[in-house]
Amino acid sequence: MSEKRIKVTKDCIGIGFIVAAIYCLVRAFLLTFSTDIWYDELFSIEFAKRPFEELIRLTSKDVHPPFYYMIVRVFLVLGNSFDLPIETSCKIASIVPFLLLFIYAVTIIRKNHGMLAGGLFCFASVTMPGLPEYTTEIRMYSWALFFVTASLIHAFNLMKNYLSEDRKWDLPNGIALFLFGTAAFYTHYYAALSVAIIYFYVLLWMIIKYVAVMGGKGDIKHLNFKAIAAVIISANLTAVCYVPWLSVLLGQAHTVSGNYWIQPVGLRTFGSCIKYLFSGYFSNSIITTVIAVILFILVAFIVVNNAIRLVKCGYQDENEKVKDLQNLMAAMVLPLLVIVGIVASMLIRPVFVNRYMIPAMGTFYFAMSISIGSVFNGKGTKKITQIVYCTLGILIAGVGCVDFKGFIGNEEYRQVNMEKTLELFSEIDSDTIIISNFDHVQGLLGYYLNGDELEDGHKIYLYYGQPETLVDEMITGLYSIEDSVDVENYLLSGKRVLFLGSFNSREVILDEWNKEYGITYENLGSYLMERYWFDVFELSL
Repeated sequence: MSEKRIKVTKDCIGIGFIVAAIYCLVRAFLLTFSTDIWYDELFSIEFAKRPFEELIRLTSKDVHPPFYYMIVRVFLVLGNSFDLPIETSCKIASIVPFLLLFIYAVTIIRKNHGMLAGGLFCFASVTMPGLPEYTTEIRMYSWALFFVTASLIHAFNLMKNYLSEDRKWDLPNGIALFLFGTAAFYTHYYAALSVAIIYFYVLLWMIIKYVAVMGGKGDIKHLNFKAIAAVIISANLTAVCYVPWLSVLLGQAHTVSGNYWIQPVGLRTFGSCIKYLFSGYFSNSIITTVIAVILFILVAFIVVNNAIRLVKCGYQDENEKVKDLQNLMAAMVLPLLVIVGIVASMLIRPVFVNRYMIPAMGTFYFAMSISIGSVFNGKGTKKITQIVYCTLGILIAGVGCVDFKGFIGNEEYRQVNMEKTLELFSEIDSDTIIISNFDHVQGLLGYYLNGDELEDGHKIYLYYGQPETLVDEMITGLYSIEDSVDVENYLLSGKRVLFLGSFNSREVILDEWNKEYGITYENLGSYLMERYWFDVFELSL
């Protein structure tokens, strides 16, 4: 096949990926009109509903930086002018970073690496396992992914400028690296770590390159030192901008060291990370496992092959060598992030869960997309290498389609059930006593039933537990039942009492009430609130 035909074919495939990615985002946008949220999203909304000063104060009591919530607040204000539901405005905020990634893909990535690389990156960044749910979830991960990926792209542009004969300051890329890097630091701590890794890789290469040039090695005789200066200045400015938050970070770290929900991690966590990264929504678990293993092997082959090419140094063009090096750097941000997270968790206390990989997954698929997009560029590429790269591209397309379809199915299922749950809520008057045995359900009940009421409307009691301090501060109508006799007293006073029971322990609780006080119940049905199933029991004596 001629080079021209290969290019046309690659461009057509790339355009096809872009069209598919746009379709996925449109489908995700249609899901934003659902009002269902889960417990973590409750925090995002309640933070964003408050003025910036109060927002920052509340965020400092949580475990994340404040910038994402400030972004969501802007979308809430804009959404209010169009009378959009709060949940819709917040979910739209999560789609925007993917649109921005698409702009980078069809401009900078397409220009530097071709249409296929740009299109595949668009598609992978929105469809591959772990990513589709963040197109609509009201959490900071889509923005963290964007800020980290954008930082990487602009850092790579400065690497290119470092080798340029142009001795001018590259202000656009230097300023962009500073802004996106700082935004990442204030969005998520693992996004901050990802950007720190990018700075480490780029500065290390620049220093090694400087030593090589000064030693007379290679064809390049001069370097643009303004590029390395831009990277160093950008890193230092980000550090200076982060100083005001350091005291808060230390306070949050103290909170984490005292009491945190993350479970212990170990060497098996590495396998869990691989599973999270590559396991799609296949109905057959065997197929899911086999494809995940194949994907891992193919990716490992590509990374090792890239490293071998760099070691052999058989390059006639320095720019081609830099591109291969950048591919390796981009691919290795995620593994180093995981290693640091797991090691810190083993040495100090658990501070890593699989979704904390999300900030660096954009750089990972950036590397894979560029590698696949460039496989037919070199005439000396071995057949086996071409087959491996093509197979990986086909699998990414297949897994992405299946994964996004599964995501849509899950979300539509939740929407239908949430409508039923909202009907239930509309039938509960404010005099009804509501009891829950799960703090997540209690918090969400307060959100849906009481909204922004300053005074108590509905009263929702947590059985033998206390609502989380921050939730109790932001949501009205949350109380605790410390003695089961209170349940009998409410019934004796003529109150309607509903028990919204979660988990199998609800049966144990009902049995205890029946034995101690003769309380009977009628099961009114099972309901789903985003991801929380509960049965509704009407209690009586």
